[in-house]
Amino acid sequence: MKEQTVEYEMKTIDIAPFSDIAGEDVVSFIFEHAPRKVTTRVAKALDHYVRATMLIDLDEEMGAIRLIAAEEELVVAIFEWLKLNEDRFPEHRDFVRKFKNHVVKLSFYPTLAQFRFILGDMLAHGFTMEGLEDVLNWTAMPVIDGKEIKLAIIDGKGEELIRHNPLAVSISRDDIPDEKIVETLLKEFTGLVERQQKKTLKAFLLERADFRNKLLYASDAGSLEMADRLVDLIDEFKQTYHDLLWTLAVLIGAEPAIKHWGLVSQFIALYRRALIEAGVLRADNTVAEAE
Repeated sequence: MKEQTVEYEMKTIDIAPFSDIAGEDVVSFIFEHAPRKVTTRVAKALDHYVRATMLIDLDEEMGAIRLIAAEEELVVAIFEWLKLNEDRFPEHRDFVRKFKNHVVKLSFYPTLAQFRFILGDMLAHGFTMEGLEDVLNWTAMPVIDGKEIKLAIIDGKGEELIRHNPLAVSISRDDIPDEKIVETLLKEFTGLVERQQKKTLKAFLLERADFRNKLLYASDAGSLEMADRLVDLIDEFKQTYHDLLWTLAVLIGAEPAIKHWGLVSQFIALYRRALIEAGVLRADNTVAEAE
């Protein structure tokens, strides 16, 4: 098997654990093209994940805490990229600068997962792009093209038609005005959580953020014992890491066609609404909590 390593911080680190999840080309792309403020977080996330796998049947709770920490570090890596590229992305200072807040970090992936469900359906059934309206049988596949990440559009015969900017896409519905899309996505997000988790979106996000604290600390009611097996949690978190690594790679390798339009703008708007629901931001987008 080919050794999967990168030179980092004057040492060689093994990227195989993350490569097995997201692909060696994606992980190598991040370390090659992201600045140090970003790659330090990815490297630490990788370290947490590897150490978590070593704790199976030894310290299950600490293993779970390391899995959560790895997720948080990947989210912070994305935040650091956004902060370094403020001119390319919509306004986001109010939440990315609160990267020490667990609710802020652990609300990111559930929001991203909502987008993944939508985009997964779009990629499976197609979506409209100018000039390709009459193409009925095609698929889309992300590819690394030098220093960029593109979306390769492939027809039914396997021929590549065009390479498209993956961020130059916007979620739309025939019967919903564009200005109402985020509100619709929020309602769908809230409904999904209520059906699957049997709780409000606010309760779900707050409990998700507080889970690590309940594992670490006792309360007047006692201490929490983890019901899940660490090996099962590791399998669940692999999807989380996959999506976060790909998100980071796409942000590094592409940029929005228009600053306040497209997937990034829509995601940040939905994420902002989720943080308002969780009580981190006020409805006027001011910070609801003291630093």
